Amino acid sequence: MNQLAALENQLESLIGRPTDLRPFVCDGSPLDSEVFIVGLNPASAMVEDFWDFWEPGIGFDKPRWFDAYKAERQRRPLKPGRTRRRLVSPSRGVIEWINASLGPVKALETNIYSAATEEYRDLAQHRRLTAPFDFLLEAIRPRVIVVHGADAISHIRQKRLSAHIIEVKHFSRGWSERAARDLGLQVRAILGR
Repeated sequence: MNQLAALENQLESLIGRPTDLRPFVCDGSPLDSEVFIVGLNPASAMVEDFWDFWEPGIGFDKPRWFDAYKAERQRRPLKPGRTRRRLVSPSRGVIEWINASLGPVKALETNIYSAATEEYRDLAQHRRLTAPFDFLLEAIRPRVIVVHGADAISHIRQKRLSAHIIEVKHFSRGWSERAARDLGLQVRAILGR
């Protein structure tokens, strides 16, 4: 069995199939990811299953996932008092800008917890499982980890990691496109790329 198939089998044993969890998003094989972009938990739940975007022998189909993500956001009812919704969340926008400036460097977008909730406080205690994230860290061993938000930073600080860690404020507010793209360039410089 090749490494990607082994990762798929181990991940399936952790999250199940089907699943409402989103352990990560990447373009192609997660094993090619030199960088992890880490938050606390996904903010946008989706009807589609994580495995709907997984291609055995290839990996994750991010373009297809991204289309489904945007369609899902458009279908959701607006919160009271709101008249419109962004096509992508502020955090997703920052992640996309970082990815754009990473160039050939592959990043795995992941979270400490794989269950999606709009607000972290809505994540039930029994859904606060770190096993998928911990497995990905061990299986992939990224060279650089960009971690955003105080709670995610706190979790990462508890681990003994050989990766270069970059701690930044949460992506949900206060980021410009320029700052996000500069962060991607900083990661490339660390990797010598």
